[in-house]
Amino acid sequence: MQLPELESRCKFGAMNGNRANAWVEGTSADLVADALALGVKASPRMVTSWVEDGMLANPEPRKTSAHGSDPRVFSPEQRELFTRLLEARERSPLGRIPQRSLVRVVLYLWLIDDTVVLTPQARRAWRTHARATGQTTAVRRSENVRAIVEQLAHPSASLKQRRAAQLVLEEGERTGRIDVDRLTSVLTELYSPWPVQPGMPRIERALPGPFGPVPVQYHIAIWKARQQTIRRLRHEEIDELELDRVRAVYRPMWADYQARRPALATIGAGEFAAYFAEPDTMEGRAIEAVDAFVSTLAGELGLIEAASHAAETARLRLAR
Repeated sequence: MQLPELESRCKFGAMNGNRANAWVEGTSADLVADALALGVKASPRMVTSWVEDGMLANPEPRKTSAHGSDPRVFSPEQRELFTRLLEARERSPLGRIPQRSLVRVVLYLWLIDDTVVLTPQARRAWRTHARATGQTTAVRRSENVRAIVEQLAHPSASLKQRRAAQLVLEEGERTGRIDVDRLTSVLTELYSPWPVQPGMPRIERALPGPFGPVPVQYHIAIWKARQQTIRRLRHEEIDELELDRVRAVYRPMWADYQARRPALATIGAGEFAAYFAEPDTMEGRAIEAVDAFVSTLAGELGLIEAASHAAETARLRLAR
């Protein structure tokens, strides 16, 4: 089996491995033995946990006698995947790569190839990915939200306006629930912190973007749509047929974007080059590709359109 050219220049190392090694199917015990040969502690329970989380596919039944079945076996592709992921994890200079990072690699394989990770496995991996999304410490969550607030805030925004936006964003990240009206109010004041003049329409600014001005409603709509998509993935509300359909939409779109990337980086005399900078590590490519699929899924499910309508409605109510 040949994993599709996933060599890396980072802590993940090369994922295509030594082709002289002929992989064969194996039982859970064989996978445990493979791990022990690498110096990694493993157990049948660990293998079962990886199957439950979508890191591995379900083993297949194998019947070789008339009086019973042999232990279930993993395909050669899955056996190699198990070994390569363990090797990558153990190579990390951080001591150990978090499982959420390895899950993204599994999803990346599903996005770009049809032979290693099949959709039933990917659906479980998406659930695992969605469950890990947003799960961080209160301190880290506060730091992330503060960075977002500073990115969106107009220099004239007061400390009170920044604090109000941060509290609402932190609550949304913590609970996964978004009050669009409230979010519109605090982010509009953060974005455009000028007092409304009697009898005059509110002055609202938009941040410059590579494809034109970006209003605050865009950020609200994308955030809400992605949150809803993650929730559906977390609860496995999106079936395999839908995942396959959206992947078929995603692949040519993503390939087109990759082809246009160098030209896009020159927009505005390179002013937005950072938007289109290509990750130079496999982990970075996996993160980017997985995030892009979530956005594509949100669009295909109609969640971005619905969130955009809700954000615009909230803006009009606020303007009255």
